[in-house]
Amino acid sequence: MISEKINALGFIFDQQLDVKGRISISDLFPKSKSRCGLYLLSFSDDTFYIGQAIDTVRRFSQHQKHHKYIIKLWFQPLNREVLNISEKRIIELAETSGLLLTNKTFVSNIIGETDLDLIISSNEQYEWLENNRDISNESYNLFGTIDLKYKIKYRQNFEKFQHLNNYTELKEILSIYLSKCIPANKKTEMSFWSLSCFPSTNSGTWPRYFCLNINSMEVFVLGYEKKTKIPYCFMIISNRFNKDKNKISKLNKKYKSIIIEKSDYRAAGADQIRLHCTDLQDLKTLILSENEIISSIKEMNLRLMRKGGTIYSPFHCFDLANDVTHVKLKD
Repeated sequence: MISEKINALGFIFDQQLDVKGRISISDLFPKSKSRCGLYLLSFSDDTFYIGQAIDTVRRFSQHQKHHKYIIKLWFQPLNREVLNISEKRIIELAETSGLLLTNKTFVSNIIGETDLDLIISSNEQYEWLENNRDISNESYNLFGTIDLKYKIKYRQNFEKFQHLNNYTELKEILSIYLSKCIPANKKTEMSFWSLSCFPSTNSGTWPRYFCLNINSMEVFVLGYEKKTKIPYCFMIISNRFNKDKNKISKLNKKYKSIIIEKSDYRAAGADQIRLHCTDLQDLKTLILSENEIISSIKEMNLRLMRKGGTIYSPFHCFDLANDVTHVKLKD
């Protein structure tokens, strides 16, 4: 029941405030009463929003300007220094309990219409994720239309990458990932995902060949340890593959080079896992034939794309993206 779920979050269901039609709640929170804490909003369509505020009265009025259908409010007074950690914990708990949240941060799934729906219909997204149905990229060619000044920005990095002895293998791995795990990769390129080539992150210890970003986070990184030259990779994926309790142990037996551990990216929500791999052949097999892993990668990527465009588009390497998206994969 909703009441039990709300009580479990630390709010008291019976202390709900009726705020339907209000533009201010100043009378409900006089100056003598604490306004600092967490709040829970209930909307007329049975969705909810959890937030934090130093001044809940002011924050409510801001919400009301954009959301006219707020009907209930719950408040939980907290000290300012614990707001961030408490908000994250309660949002994750609420989503796990089944409350339909309209939050964009700390949640795994996004409710309602998104920018992605404007170029890929919600039905196409569903069919791509659940039934592996491809989404057409026909007639989309960003590389052919973008100004030269943007293409040459990271051309030196790309040429350096291209001259590596193992470039063909690295290129094939990235091509497989983009083909299988990014919906309509040409339609969504740069707006919803970006690809950096030889980024400077950890260049002194763990250099990166490339980093694929979606929304505000990295989802697929491949590089090498500078001292040993041993390759490494990590991917951020959902828990979808782990329905079988023995799945992780089975994967570890089959692939000696992989490590699966907890992940804590703000944009990914509560349902996220980091998968490490130090063998390129294992990595290639994982993203080519392990359907449960592929499905988990796809679910994470689609969730992030539904949250909005990537903030890393200024670092997109058009040459690398063009090279790998024109690879014809082997059957």
